[in-house]
Amino acid sequence: MALSNFDKFFLNFPTFDRQPDFDKFWEKSISESKKIPLDTSISKNNKKTTGRFAVTEVEFSGSMKTRIRGDLLIPRGEDRPKVIIHLHDYNVQNNYQQNILDNSTAYFFMTMRGHDSIAETAPGEEKKSPGYMIENILEANSYYVKSVYLDLLRCIDMLRLMPELNCKKIGLMGKGLGAAAAIFGTVNSDRIGALALDTASFAQLDLSQNLSTGDAANEINDFLTAMKGKKKLVKTNLSYVDALNFSDRVKVPTLVTVGFKDTISPPECIFGVFNRLLCDKTMEVFPEEGNTAGGSQQFQKSIRWLVDRIRD
Repeated sequence: MALSNFDKFFLNFPTFDRQPDFDKFWEKSISESKKIPLDTSISKNNKKTTGRFAVTEVEFSGSMKTRIRGDLLIPRGEDRPKVIIHLHDYNVQNNYQQNILDNSTAYFFMTMRGHDSIAETAPGEEKKSPGYMIENILEANSYYVKSVYLDLLRCIDMLRLMPELNCKKIGLMGKGLGAAAAIFGTVNSDRIGALALDTASFAQLDLSQNLSTGDAANEINDFLTAMKGKKKLVKTNLSYVDALNFSDRVKVPTLVTVGFKDTISPPECIFGVFNRLLCDKTMEVFPEEGNTAGGSQQFQKSIRWLVDRIRD
């Protein structure tokens, strides 16, 4: 079964559905975003600071001046370390474990906009979906996912202005929707040295919207069920943020993780992105696992992989 799935997934070579104004849309959006002052604020977090990392809470102005926050971990004893940015998945907490991080490198764990108040679901409690994925979905210029992507670019600009960090070659890592944003960030920043995509979602949307059981897909599908007359407009607007439409422009080494039993990030869509990458690329395949493919061991492996490629 695993071998037959691999053959089916590997043969997925999706077509792009970039709109005629795709490049102009993003050139204008990025240009307008750069005009917003970063207005960065930094405060030390003594509770999270350990003998391995000094931890500070950082806030800056993201797209449309929304305040974006995250935790910056700087390893003790390292002079101007390289940095890895991590962006989590949709509707999950921005959790990380210091003890599994390589302490030769700094890290910025960015919290996706609107996720400061996302709470961990208790056992037996139904998980609530925040509804962000349909926020301004009928307006491409102000759509939620567009802002998430631009927030990551703003994050890169914010970190490169910190004198204590070496941001000439940044490692970028994302999970799910965070991985889709990481693809966009890599394509639109010349400071990214390597990219790690953990079960990427929000890619090849014409297929994944029909397969994914994740909160992001469900929110959009529920909206379309209630607003059937808006399907064409929504499809057009989503094409601007479909990670597939950026994939062939990635130029840095890329590591991709996929689980064949993943129902949130459909493996055929991950293979679709992987097959369209034109860079040095590697895929870690977990035939018997789902959205948590590889677990903490794979996360550590991805971190080490990034560290090795941004070290020079």
